Amino acid sequence: MLLQCFSVRGQSEAQVSQYMFNEEGYNPASIANNTDQISAFGLQRLQWIGFTNAPQTTYFGVNAPVVISGRKHGIGIIFYNDKAGIYANQSVNLQYAYRYKLSDGNLNFGGNLGFVSQTIHGDSVHQITSDYHDISGDAVIPTTSVNAMSFDMSLGAYYSTKVWYAGLSVLHLFEPKFDLTDYLKSYISRAMYLSGGYTFPLQNDRYKLKPTMLFKTDFVSYQVDLDARLEKDNKYWGGLGWRLQDAIIFFIGMNFSNGLSWGYSFDLPTTKFISNSFGSHELFLRYCFSLGKKKSNKYKSVRIL
Repeated sequence: MLLQCFSVRGQSEAQVSQYMFNEEGYNPASIANNTDQISAFGLQRLQWIGFTNAPQTTYFGVNAPVVISGRKHGIGIIFYNDKAGIYANQSVNLQYAYRYKLSDGNLNFGGNLGFVSQTIHGDSVHQITSDYHDISGDAVIPTTSVNAMSFDMSLGAYYSTKVWYAGLSVLHLFEPKFDLTDYLKSYISRAMYLSGGYTFPLQNDRYKLKPTMLFKTDFVSYQVDLDARLEKDNKYWGGLGWRLQDAIIFFIGMNFSNGLSWGYSFDLPTTKFISNSFGSHELFLRYCFSLGKKKSNKYKSVRIL
């Protein structure tokens, strides 16, 4: 046993069930799809309710369209906070995307540029004490909270038409590294996301069926999300999803006429987690608005002035 080396790996990217409404979080090129309004969004996820120190994820961002020399661009900023156990990752990224008309759709290229911070709460490490265990003097385990920051960059491409879309992105392009202490070093592995979706019109034109897919990999392991939602009048939606070897997902949502939309999802574990967890909950909000004056359709008749 002393002659063998072992490698232990864990999830470094946050899990998100409503990825189809949160494309900015994993593909910066998607912000160029916004053509006429400022979009502010937020997402809060509570994973594996019932577990102590279970993962919690928060996204918040704003993006807006800009036109430069007749060309359409997208700019934005996104904040990210992910906590799991004794680990916490926070990041802030500026986003930029360029939109190019191609055939029947639009091809977007974009990137994130910013910083990511990692914190390890060493004072919260569970200390095992017995006649056979004594880790109190282990120099690798910090006795206080330690933190380090690193540069981060991501790239993405996104193609969309009126009926389908596909996206490819690579996050943490240079694998940010953290020198937390003299003995403790960490990094966030590079991750690739492949997404796609299609809109099927139904016989009743008030309804549309929208299946979507998200493939995620860190080039060591992978995970696949398969989802389908039914939309009515472009206002209400509900659907089911399946995360390979992890959970069944139920989600609902609604678009309001004032530019506000919301979505809620519940993950029911399909593994042994179900015996100790009440599932995962996720709430998503988006508000779209324009800074310019809206045109009014009202008029006055000269007969009643």
